[in-house]
Amino acid sequence: MNKNSIYLSLAFAAASMFSASAQSISDGLRFLDNEQYVKAGQVFRDLVAKQPVAANYYYLGNYYMNLERTDSAQGIYADSAKMMFENGTVKDPKFNLNYVGLGTWEIFKERPGQGKILIDKAVQSSRGKDAELLYRAAEAWVIYPNNDALEANRLLDMAIKANKNNADYYNLKGDAFMLKNDGSSAANNYDQAKRIAPNSAKGYINYGHILIRAKSYQKALEAYLEGMSKDSMYATGYRQLGELYFKAGEFAKAVKAYSRYVSLTDQRPASQYCFGAFLFLAKDNDKALEVLNALPESYKNAYRYRLLAYCMAEKQQSVEGLARMEQFRSMIDTSKIMANDNYYYGKLLIEAGKDTSLGLAMMKKASLSDTSRLINITEMGKRFFEAKRFARAAEAYQIPVDRGSKNNQDYFNLGNAFFFGKDYVKADTIFSRLLRIQPKSIMANIFKARCINYQKLDPDQSKGLAKPYYEKCTILITPETLEKYKKPLLESYLYLGGYYAVQKDVPQAHSAWRKVLELDPENKKAKDGLLIK
Repeated sequence: MNKNSIYLSLAFAAASMFSASAQSISDGLRFLDNEQYVKAGQVFRDLVAKQPVAANYYYLGNYYMNLERTDSAQGIYADSAKMMFENGTVKDPKFNLNYVGLGTWEIFKERPGQGKILIDKAVQSSRGKDAELLYRAAEAWVIYPNNDALEANRLLDMAIKANKNNADYYNLKGDAFMLKNDGSSAANNYDQAKRIAPNSAKGYINYGHILIRAKSYQKALEAYLEGMSKDSMYATGYRQLGELYFKAGEFAKAVKAYSRYVSLTDQRPASQYCFGAFLFLAKDNDKALEVLNALPESYKNAYRYRLLAYCMAEKQQSVEGLARMEQFRSMIDTSKIMANDNYYYGKLLIEAGKDTSLGLAMMKKASLSDTSRLINITEMGKRFFEAKRFARAAEAYQIPVDRGSKNNQDYFNLGNAFFFGKDYVKADTIFSRLLRIQPKSIMANIFKARCINYQKLDPDQSKGLAKPYYEKCTILITPETLEKYKKPLLESYLYLGGYYAVQKDVPQAHSAWRKVLELDPENKKAKDGLLIK
């Protein structure tokens, strides 16, 4: 996947709408901070084209390093950054920021020792008095995995000594303390950043991060909203606001915030993908598909195909959804397959009519790590049952029972599927289990009795094997529930009338037949039974 070409195509498309003439490094940095990468790139590239000086090479390289972190381009952007830093050192070997850039590149490449040598050399050459150089050096020790909070703070203390009125230095210092889980010190620095730049949202957003880590989500939201009230054009804040709403499960609000973020940025593929994810979580599958399908075909991100498959599964676009899911699975390491992936894969296999057994196996696998998926599996069983595919319904209903379900309805569903699939032995076993759990279940008693009858275990009713269950029904069904259970009650009295007739207990048989006629006045079997003396 060549993300560099993706970015460049977007940049060139934007060039006709955006002129970088008379733009400065500070303009480019402002665009970069606001995640307007196309505009930032245009500024820095134009500056290098017009004035190929060491400073411009550094900031173009710094821009590429930011792209690397944002898009995880497997080193493509970072290599471009290194080239810019090297060009800068050739143009002016005494411009030390490019050595900081090369040190940053080494840290990114997980060679922190080499990075420190280059950065220390740059700091020493500038006599520790170049605040911007010190800030960028500290940044390298904060934003990459091989971070060093102590070294970052040492450099930032020097930067603040050289220039105490730059809010960015305090924001980064707060970030460094966050690496050490020192929320109190981080908060002090974010507060200082807010005092220096009261109309900037960044300090408020950063303070909100502390509150999120402390799980004070409402206070974090208040901090975010206060920050956005200071600068309603700060795109990054809307992204993080959207992510906060996402954590809170408020997906509609997440979509609204993220939509604002997208509108203020370049609408890069990566941010569009995230927008599609929020739309899916907000159950707006139509809009999610629209956003995801609008991504350039060259954006072959595996997770894009996963999300497309999810949306298509929800929209019953099973054939195309299955193709997307299989595309995703072919691109991803099996260790990264999640429960949802297995669930949707199973659902799509079944609904596309490809492999029902594998589909159910995938859904069962999903339930092993995500019990919430049992509800969906039960729904799938219901659909099989309604389609009279009773064996498949039983396979689906078996899953929650095997998972130790304590929901009595799951046992009833499974027994019912076995019964209508004419597997009366298994149905009998399940209804027996259900009766141990719920002895007062009318339908469990009636189906247990039916299983005995359909297995022909007592064909002439002489043993009365079904009698206890039918009698239980006559006790459990009350005048209040008669309308709902009239048929089971009629069935019970018909059986009892027949049983007592075989036993030659005429009074009891007549009593049962009269109960039948109360429910069904024209019942011939009951009328004939009453003729027996």
